[in-house]
Amino acid sequence: MHVLQYAFISIYNIYINFSKKAYAMDINLFLRETRYYIDKKLHEHIMIHDAKLSTLYASIHYTLHAGGKRIRPVFCFAVGEMFDIFRDKLTNLACALEMIHTASLIMDDLPYMDDGTMRRGKLANHLMYGQDVAVLASLGLLCRAYEVVVNDRTLPDDTKTKVVATLLQTVGLAGMVGGQFVDRTVLETPMSLPLLAYIQAHKTAALFVASGEAPAIIGGASAHEIDAIKTFSSNVGYAFQIADDLLDVTGVVRETGKSLQKDRSNSVTFFGIEGAKKRVEHHIEQAFEALKAFEGKNAKLLALSNLLLQRST
Repeated sequence: MHVLQYAFISIYNIYINFSKKAYAMDINLFLRETRYYIDKKLHEHIMIHDAKLSTLYASIHYTLHAGGKRIRPVFCFAVGEMFDIFRDKLTNLACALEMIHTASLIMDDLPYMDDGTMRRGKLANHLMYGQDVAVLASLGLLCRAYEVVVNDRTLPDDTKTKVVATLLQTVGLAGMVGGQFVDRTVLETPMSLPLLAYIQAHKTAALFVASGEAPAIIGGASAHEIDAIKTFSSNVGYAFQIADDLLDVTGVVRETGKSLQKDRSNSVTFFGIEGAKKRVEHHIEQAFEALKAFEGKNAKLLALSNLLLQRST
């Protein structure tokens, strides 16, 4: 090889590696800024206006501000950018998504659900405030999430109707509630791959899909674009859940901040550790294939998706 060709290739490789590192730094900055911004907005949305409810609000804030990574809001903003819809118009939706996610965590940890004792590095909500207060905190957060979107003055009424319908479906019988029900009622029967896929799709992937679909709706996406976003988001959700299953087996409480090995059966049970890792790769490949529909606009979302799956918590 000619020395000039070799030098050019060497310089090019250095540039590519530097660009990758720089973009990773940019994504990390995006994550930190979004987390700070959403934390501030969540405080504004959940303010005490009645002293008689101070304990209930304390319970809500206890889990809502316990160090969550705000992944769904970040995801929402990144999808919005592909449609030139930036965070000011998506802030209320992003907060609603985080409220729904936090509400589900409080509910999941209850003794008659998943019986978790640790969440985000702290005692589960019901162990601090009692099961009755924890249930009401979860319900209060869910209701507040819908209020925040309905009262959003930046969105036209027809758009709000579509977004709220998406969120309701995500939480309800066809979404997280249905997934949790199936998860609880199959305890006495052998777990199968179809059942596991159903639970993962409804308990985890559904909220990822909403975090992608709702900002796409606000951005005026076509039916084809929304289908692509839903395919992308659901595969990211699957990959995220399988990565979580791997952490459940290989992680430590100190790093994950939550109770481990509570699942009766998960992806590692069926595929083993290496097999589960391959499943993560498969779903990421499917996700990135769907994102090709947004060639030229998807760099941040691609980088973000990779970063979300390289985690220890």
